[in-house]
Amino acid sequence: MRFRFKNFKVYQDSKESCKSCCDIVEKNIRSRDKELASQIERALNLIMLNIAEGSADNSHTEFARFLEISIRSVYEVVAGFDLALLYGMIRSEQDEKIESEAHELVKQLSAFRGSLKKS
Repeated sequence: MRFRFKNFKVYQDSKESCKSCCDIVEKNIRSRDKELASQIERALNLIMLNIAEGSADNSHTEFARFLEISIRSVYEVVAGFDLALLYGMIRSEQDEKIESEAHELVKQLSAFRGSLKKS
């Protein structure tokens, strides 16, 4: 069986973003706040995991619901890094890059979700 979610551009982009964000968490946040690091990483993982889980269902409505959960996880990631910025764990340049990538993911997820609702 082929896993179709691996072919979705939004899944591939979220995978790249997850890796780069996890690297920032590991280098800048984990040693100062393990709970915040863990929360950000869980949210990052949920972006990808919900895309994958939703793609397993034959219902476009159900898949769209999982994509909405992925979008909410992106927002959680942004808020987590905003806290890290507030506490001086990351630089504003890092936060701006993360927000830019997150904005693109939300646009992709929203467009994908919208296309499912039209089907």
